[in-house]
Amino acid sequence: MNPELEGAPHNIAERLSANQLLQVGSSGPIYVQRSPSVSRAEIPHMLPGGVGRVIGRSHLLKAMDEAMESSGSRCCVLWGLAGSGKTTLALAWSGSRLENYPDGQFFVDMQAYSNAPRVESRDALRTFLAALGADRSDLADDAGWGHAFRAATSGKKCLVIVDNVSSYGDVKDLVPGVGSSLIVTSRRAIPEMIIRHQARVLKLPLLSVEEGIELLAERVGFVRVGKDNQSATRIVELLEGHPLALAIVAAKLAVHTTWDLQDALAGIQSGDTPLGFLDDAELGIEVGRVVSWSVEDLDAETKYVLYVASMLPTTELSSTVLRLVLEQSESRCDRTLRALSLASLIDETSLGHYRMHDIIRAYLSETRSQVLDRAEQADIARRIRTTYLALSFAADRVIDPNRHPIALDEVTEQIANQIRFTLPEALAWFSVITPSMLSLMDEARAMHDHEFVTRFAWSVNTYLYWRQDVSKTLAVQERALEAAIAGDRPMEAHCRRGLGRALADAGRLDSAKEQLLAALDIETSLGDTSQTASTQHAMSELSLRAGHFHEALRWGMRAARESRRNHNAVREARGLYDAARALIELGHCTWAEDLGLRSLAMCEDQANAYGRALALRVLGTAGVKSGDLEKGCTWLERAWRAEDALGNSRSVRAILEQLEDAYTRAGNDSAVAEVHRVLTDLDRFAADEPA
Repeated sequence: MNPELEGAPHNIAERLSANQLLQVGSSGPIYVQRSPSVSRAEIPHMLPGGVGRVIGRSHLLKAMDEAMESSGSRCCVLWGLAGSGKTTLALAWSGSRLENYPDGQFFVDMQAYSNAPRVESRDALRTFLAALGADRSDLADDAGWGHAFRAATSGKKCLVIVDNVSSYGDVKDLVPGVGSSLIVTSRRAIPEMIIRHQARVLKLPLLSVEEGIELLAERVGFVRVGKDNQSATRIVELLEGHPLALAIVAAKLAVHTTWDLQDALAGIQSGDTPLGFLDDAELGIEVGRVVSWSVEDLDAETKYVLYVASMLPTTELSSTVLRLVLEQSESRCDRTLRALSLASLIDETSLGHYRMHDIIRAYLSETRSQVLDRAEQADIARRIRTTYLALSFAADRVIDPNRHPIALDEVTEQIANQIRFTLPEALAWFSVITPSMLSLMDEARAMHDHEFVTRFAWSVNTYLYWRQDVSKTLAVQERALEAAIAGDRPMEAHCRRGLGRALADAGRLDSAKEQLLAALDIETSLGDTSQTASTQHAMSELSLRAGHFHEALRWGMRAARESRRNHNAVREARGLYDAARALIELGHCTWAEDLGLRSLAMCEDQANAYGRALALRVLGTAGVKSGDLEKGCTWLERAWRAEDALGNSRSVRAILEQLEDAYTRAGNDSAVAEVHRVLTDLDRFAADEPA
């Protein structure tokens, strides 16, 4: 040894030599053995091969290029849902840019999410330093290895990929020196990489329908997929563009050459979840097992919250809903949801709102009994129903504040009184839960929770009627009447009235009349007149549909008188509105205008936006029908603005069509063009909306 260096600490970076060869097992320990034949430093080439073109990731590839520019930090973190293709993207990007890293490429799988033992950062460092030619004697103590690795790669053009990490601790010692580049992949966001290394953090989205079809076609054959594009589309939709799930489907199709896409689609749809088809152990890789590594990495409380969230009737998760179900503080629930989002088990769609992927939800559903016993699941399901009923009741109260309330149990009432919705928030709440209404009611019916079914139907009825969702309204009210007869008789009249209105909307007028008259009989026999005006109003609407205008006029005026006796000005205004519609059909437009003005004044006094919009519309219709097109169009324009403010696109369209016809009759070509333009925009917007 040089006498000047005797007693000084070894600088491993200065003594690197090409006298070692690396062997890495895919799921076992890492071995480093000396190769006597190597006498000079070799450039490490450790990247795995076999990765082809990636689909639907061009924007991410460009972002990675930007992150690795000389002016940047040369550091990039790829994170996202299990199976979203993080490793594939990292290797595809680096494989096409090897010329940018002539001084070596390093790769290590830290195995944080796998069924193999985790790789410690010290072992990864030993591997990297050995690949650079450090003597075994210099690797006896790990003190300073990170500094040595940074020194060895500083000023060079090396690439380091640290794959499958769970925390910053896995990667902090593997950061290369200045001039070299680093790519980290993880199911977690690892914010420390942003703070300490100014890393570019990129979250991998799932594939679009077009990208998912392209993935299937590239792996199975464009001709084979092109023969049944409809089935391919449905497969991608069911799997929500999950890359690993689609790759498994493609592999099954490649192995089973006699299958067509309809066979694969039938397999995916055959069970309660697609995991039965994906995870039948045929290909040696299971989506459920891949997901399980993320779930098992959670602490007990966070894991419990995740399983509770999986029991909600929709994949949309709201911190408001979940904290009420969990009976937690808002801050505590928010922290847990953010932790789940950073672990890629849910996605944050907006502040306080999240979404759970169907693949995650399917795994949690299949394994729920291993975490929650039957009693716990039943209790959680009950709390979920209580929360949904309370929030729906509170939202309905905002949409129609003058509706006569129904009785709720003490807990539900208490929750409902805590919630303060604005009108847009109330409409948004119902919009989110609409797809899961029937499943929620069916679950309650299976648990013999009849009161939930009847009261939930009552709470959602105004919204469904306002949206003119005829088929959903009918299905909801049919279930409600069954539940009322089975075990909640006090709600029978409510349910018959709701079903009668739904049947009328569906065009089944005779059946509708039967249900409405039965509701009136029940109310009369009980001496309960609190809801009589609502039933009379429904009878007026039914008579209008049937063309019985004199009968509609009588029912409308009865509803108005009954409402006046009960001091319900909004309901009185609604009865006058019904009567005005009947008068228009009978040709008495002046009388109709008088009733419409009285209805409008009452609604404005009560700040009832919904009733105000209806009154404006009936005034506009009366004006147009009487031949006073200018006055009629003025009222209709105000009705259009009022309905637009409520977000009622169906009513807006109907009013615009009235205006278009009226302006055409008046010869106002510029107004016709403007209305036609708005109608076209409205139709285009409706076409872009998800079903």
